[in-house]
Amino acid sequence: MVKRKRKPKVKRRVAVKRRKMARAAKKSRPGYDIHTGKPTGRDASAMQRLEMLIEKYVTEGMSPAQARLKAKAEMRANPRMDWRVG
Repeated sequence: MVKRKRKPKVKRRVAVKRRKMARAAKKSRPGYDIHTGKPTGRDASAMQRLEMLIEKYVTEGMSPAQARLKAKAEMRANPRMDWRVG
Protein backbone atom coordinates (compact mmCIF):
# COMPACT_ATOMS: atom_id res chain seq x y z
CA MET A 1 0.00 0.00 0.00
CA VAL A 2 1.32 3.40 -1.06
CA LYS A 3 1.05 6.16 1.43
CA ARG A 4 -0.27 9.41 -0.08
CA LYS A 5 1.40 12.66 0.79
CA ARG A 6 -0.92 15.23 2.24
CA LYS A 7 -0.71 18.85 1.26
CA PRO A 8 0.17 20.94 4.27
CA LYS A 9 -2.76 22.95 5.48
CA VAL A 10 -2.14 26.58 4.69
CA LYS A 11 -4.31 29.20 6.24
CA ARG A 12 -5.83 31.29 3.48
CA ARG A 13 -5.07 34.94 3.71
CA VAL A 14 -7.81 37.46 3.27
CA ALA A 15 -6.72 40.30 1.04
CA VAL A 16 -6.38 43.43 3.11
CA LYS A 17 -8.01 46.50 1.67
CA ARG A 18 -5.32 49.11 1.25
CA ARG A 19 -6.06 52.76 1.69
CA LYS A 20 -5.30 55.08 -1.18
CA MET A 21 -2.94 57.92 -0.46
CA ALA A 22 -4.63 61.24 0.07
CA ARG A 23 -4.04 63.67 -2.78
CA ALA A 24 -3.17 67.28 -2.36
CA ALA A 25 -6.00 69.73 -2.90
CA LYS A 26 -6.34 71.04 -6.44
CA LYS A 27 -5.02 74.51 -6.98
CA SER A 28 -7.32 77.07 -8.49
CA ARG A 29 -6.91 78.01 -12.11
CA PRO A 30 -3.93 80.35 -12.55
CA GLY A 31 -4.91 83.90 -13.34
CA TYR A 32 -8.26 83.56 -11.61
CA ASP A 33 -9.09 85.29 -8.36
CA ILE A 34 -11.32 83.14 -6.17
CA HIS A 35 -12.39 86.10 -4.08
CA THR A 36 -13.76 88.26 -6.87
CA GLY A 37 -14.63 85.40 -9.19
CA LYS A 38 -13.04 87.18 -12.17
CA PRO A 39 -9.95 86.56 -14.29
CA THR A 40 -6.91 88.61 -13.34
CA GLY A 41 -3.58 89.64 -14.81
CA ARG A 42 -2.52 87.86 -18.00
CA ASP A 43 -5.90 86.14 -18.45
CA ALA A 44 -7.79 89.43 -18.28
CA SER A 45 -5.51 91.14 -20.80
CA ALA A 46 -5.69 88.11 -23.12
CA MET A 47 -9.49 88.24 -23.04
CA GLN A 48 -9.43 91.98 -23.86
CA ARG A 49 -7.03 91.38 -26.73
CA LEU A 50 -9.25 88.58 -28.05
CA GLU A 51 -12.30 90.84 -27.96
CA MET A 52 -10.40 93.61 -29.78
CA LEU A 53 -9.29 91.19 -32.50
CA ILE A 54 -12.82 89.84 -32.92
CA GLU A 55 -14.22 93.38 -33.27
CA LYS A 56 -11.49 94.22 -35.80
CA TYR A 57 -12.33 91.19 -37.97
CA VAL A 58 -16.09 91.81 -37.74
CA THR A 59 -15.59 95.39 -38.98
CA GLU A 60 -13.60 93.95 -41.91
CA GLY A 61 -16.74 92.05 -42.90
CA MET A 62 -16.31 88.58 -41.41
CA SER A 63 -19.11 86.78 -39.63
CA PRO A 64 -18.74 86.74 -35.82
CA ALA A 65 -18.01 83.00 -35.81
CA GLN A 66 -15.27 83.30 -38.44
CA ALA A 67 -13.83 86.35 -36.68
CA ARG A 68 -13.68 84.44 -33.38
CA LEU A 69 -11.90 81.49 -35.02
CA LYS A 70 -9.36 83.71 -36.75
CA ALA A 71 -8.69 85.75 -33.59
CA LYS A 72 -8.12 82.61 -31.50
CA ALA A 73 -5.81 81.20 -34.18
CA GLU A 74 -3.81 84.44 -34.20
CA MET A 75 -3.48 84.41 -30.43
CA ARG A 76 -2.36 80.77 -30.52
CA ALA A 77 0.30 81.65 -33.11
CA ASN A 78 1.64 84.09 -30.50
CA PRO A 79 3.81 86.43 -32.60
CA ARG A 80 5.41 87.99 -29.50
CA MET A 81 7.22 84.74 -28.64
CA ASP A 82 5.93 84.53 -25.11
CA TRP A 83 7.61 82.20 -22.60
CA ARG A 84 4.58 79.88 -22.65
CA VAL A 85 5.26 78.81 -26.24
CA GLY A 86 6.82 75.32 -26.29
